Amino acid sequence: MPKKKKHPKDMTTEEALQHLFTKKGHKIIKRHIAEIERKSNTKKG
Repeated sequence: MPKKKKHPKDMTTEEALQHLFTKKGHKIIKRHIAEIERKSNTKKG
């Protein structure tokens, strides 16, 4: 019996990105996420 596919709500962030977006979109989104995380890690002031 084949294994049932996961629903995106049950996937990790990485799995959901790969499932929902094309490889090109996945690459662009990961770049934006990295930029947001980098900005949030820097201290303002």
